Amino acid sequence: MSRGVVAVSTVVVLGLTAACSGSGGDGKGDGDGAGGGKPSKSAEAGTSSVTAKLEKVALASGDVKKYKVEVTKGSEKSAGSEKSGGEATPPAGRVNPAECRPLSEMLTAAAPATSKAHVSRTLSPTDVADTTTTEVVLLAYGQADAEKAMDTLRTATKSKKCATFRDGGRRYIGVRPQPAPVGGDEAVSYKLASRSGEFLDRDRVTVVRSGSTVIAFRASNVFDPESAKTDEEGEAAGLPEKFRDGVTADPKVADAIVDAQLAKLAEAKAK
Repeated sequence: MSRGVVAVSTVVVLGLTAACSGSGGDGKGDGDGAGGGKPSKSAEAGTSSVTAKLEKVALASGDVKKYKVEVTKGSEKSAGSEKSGGEATPPAGRVNPAECRPLSEMLTAAAPATSKAHVSRTLSPTDVADTTTTEVVLLAYGQADAEKAMDTLRTATKSKKCATFRDGGRRYIGVRPQPAPVGGDEAVSYKLASRSGEFLDRDRVTVVRSGSTVIAFRASNVFDPESAKTDEEGEAAGLPEKFRDGVTADPKVADAIVDAQLAKLAEAKAK
């Protein structure tokens, strides 16, 4: 039995419309101030309101053909992290150098400290031959915070200090900015990888801002050197592609999922 390669494509969508972010409290009493107090009831109510609006624009079954949509398991909690926007961010000091933290935040369902609320969905292909899984996370921002998030992310992708960085026990390598797509008010794209034993986890992230909506698309796959070698031998021998397991190409974001999420966000803005 072939060892195979688990190919995972993850899309992370961050943000919401200005209307949604504008209805979600004033950022006070969120537990980040002096004393680290709990959020006030009014702040919690505001977060719940924004979360409800995020739920309406999150992808659902039927929005993308050939994909099953589910609420991401464990997306509400992340142990050992700071609480913010209804989700958890990496604790201070875990990402080193610290300026690389924006890169790490885009790789998980954790909410950056300036976001106000979040929802997360996982899309699984209905075609058993397709091993790609997609995760979609939406987080609400205020306009200024959305713009700042893009600025800090862009700076991190270009920083030589972030060509290699650590997030806890994981070391990311090969961080490189990539050509960004045309669309929205601005966009940032980058790729990176991390080792997991003999395997190489590879990610490509594209982040687009439209107003106060920040949309980050993350695609990932796992490279298995042994399976890739077997596939190369199989290809040379004329073995049909469906019988090969290795993943040799860099991950790519699925256009159908991106288009569906952008269309749903645009529809919400038009109402």
